[in-house]
Amino acid sequence: MSHELLQISEGEFNIRQLGDNEALLYKSMRLEAIQTEPTMFRSSTPAETTLTDTEWEERVKYPRLVFALFKNTEPIGMTSILLSNKDEAYLGQSYIKKEYRGLGLSSLLYRIRMQSASLLKLKRLTTSHRESNLISKAANQRAGFKYTYRESIHWLDGTTEDVLYYILEL
Repeated sequence: MSHELLQISEGEFNIRQLGDNEALLYKSMRLEAIQTEPTMFRSSTPAETTLTDTEWEERVKYPRLVFALFKNTEPIGMTSILLSNKDEAYLGQSYIKKEYRGLGLSSLLYRIRMQSASLLKLKRLTTSHRESNLISKAANQRAGFKYTYRESIHWLDGTTEDVLYYILEL
């Protein structure tokens, strides 16, 4: 992929790929997401709240592409794409602050990740959501993803619920 970082602007909103030097912005947005929306994110090992700044720096580097969503210069959301291999990637970690939901901004999250997939010449994308997250279900189906399977997962809020997986063949 090119050295130029990806970005899309739409009015006062823009989404752009974070550079290696922006790990602390990623850390701030990711921790806000898991703290304000623990029902939407899985437990991770190690827990993200215990990662060092150096470990956060590794998480913004290839094979992960991290994107931050802004209203003018204020960060209001994020998403990522994690390459599994040369042909496939997983879309995840999507978050938009509550006050900006319902404005159609999730389309920017999908557009920039689809642009990345095209530039990387990927053949398949995978995504998932908690079964009760009907908003995520609607968004990934609008993007053309098809249901594949489910599994039981332990969530950050301490509950267990199925996660539904989807694939998009490119």
